[in-house]
Amino acid sequence: MTKFLQTLIILVPVMMLGAVVFNYLDLDGVKTVVWEPGSQSTFIHGLRPSGRVDTTLRVGSENFARLYGDPIYLSVTPPGNYQTVDVSMWIDPKDQPVVELGATVNASAGQIDLRPIVHQTIDNLKWEQTRQGDLFFLQREHVYDNLSAFLDDPPSLSEIATYHYDLPEQDLVPRDWLRGSAARQSNVSLRGFHEFVAATDGRQFEMEVMYMDMNRNPGEEPVAIRVYQDGEVVGEVKADDDGDASSSNVALERKFLRVEAPGLSPGLIKVELNAGNDVYWRVVNTNVPKMTYSSNVHIGDEVGYLDDARPVTLYTDAQHLTLFTRHAEGVQTVKVGNKEVEIAIPHERYNIENDSVGITKIVIPRGDLLVVTDGRIAFSKDAFFNPFPVKLDDRTNLDKLGVNYVVAEYKPTTSDRRWEVAETTFALANLERESATGDPTAKELEEGSYRFVISLPRVADRDASIDVKKIEMTFKRPERTLQDVLKLIFKKLE
Repeated sequence: MTKFLQTLIILVPVMMLGAVVFNYLDLDGVKTVVWEPGSQSTFIHGLRPSGRVDTTLRVGSENFARLYGDPIYLSVTPPGNYQTVDVSMWIDPKDQPVVELGATVNASAGQIDLRPIVHQTIDNLKWEQTRQGDLFFLQREHVYDNLSAFLDDPPSLSEIATYHYDLPEQDLVPRDWLRGSAARQSNVSLRGFHEFVAATDGRQFEMEVMYMDMNRNPGEEPVAIRVYQDGEVVGEVKADDDGDASSSNVALERKFLRVEAPGLSPGLIKVELNAGNDVYWRVVNTNVPKMTYSSNVHIGDEVGYLDDARPVTLYTDAQHLTLFTRHAEGVQTVKVGNKEVEIAIPHERYNIENDSVGITKIVIPRGDLLVVTDGRIAFSKDAFFNPFPVKLDDRTNLDKLGVNYVVAEYKPTTSDRRWEVAETTFALANLERESATGDPTAKELEEGSYRFVISLPRVADRDASIDVKKIEMTFKRPERTLQDVLKLIFKKLE
């Protein structure tokens, strides 16, 4: 008996040590870490900023956090070198219709890989539903047997809404997109970065711009124009700063750039006007008849260019608009369709819901206005076209717009008592790692944390919130053998 106890005393610590070593070596390539309100995690560092989160709530035996701001950040230190992470969230979205989870791809460019978590519009639709892989297809009435049949012979774009999904481009470019005189834009000054799309029949795309660096802020203002087709750069031109990196408020001269994109295929192109807010695009001339800007335009003032402010007219199919000016000179009454909207206070955001469907005319008497929309924008009615389906967001009225089909990359949640469990997966190689230092070394970045984002669009506007009970992250990579581990150890020792 004594010998048995002695053996047991020796074996128990050895077995415990073996379990610790096995867990540390992670031979099966799977490691799960958990964050719950009120507990500390070595790997998941809580929800920030604290002013948008209350982590002290409790109902019965359950702790939970309440999120009532947007965005919410989550810093995560990986427990080793892994390839993917499966994220599961136990949430109660309550009266917040859309919840998305993202991860930072490029912080300086504001690039975030957002994934759908909850979309109550989709969840509540009583339409016919089918699933094909990761895609959800819904139709108001039965017309198509499945998504493949729909994509083979789609209806008009105005009948389609998409969410986290891009429809395949059609082989034929509609003739209406190619008719008309070349789009020329000289009646408006655009400030900073903008992008637009145009249609081409395959001929070379040409564009000439005139711009000015107004030198209102310190720092250099390099300029670049890029043309994309099918995600590839097909034309590019760059210009250095004007040499005045101070905030002198002196525009040195008018500058001109020309960009060409030969060898195009019939279809769409995207054009980026890349510059900081000191650069004003005064003239944009193209050789295509249609061009519409993506969602937002920043209409600049004319100080240092013209003696007097001039009115600006634009056309949009947006259903929701936000108007905003930073300057007292931008105080004015803007006409949106038949509505008159008084922009009375600088830095105040004015939200408008469009009563009509189709193209709406907007007249801005004095310019100097940021226009944020959920549609597309052109500066002449002839130049307007929308080559995309309706984008389904938290405010889309499908009945009003006459939408009959929805295609979404969306995985509905599952239920765990009063909680909804949402799941998604990220490839870690695509994500940026952050460091605690202001000027991180390559090693610090390699060992830094990932920054995840919980997005709650317009949560403050509707005085809403969501509850979070738990966040679980399962990191994965291929399995390892002891031989693999020894190789890694020897490599480290070299």
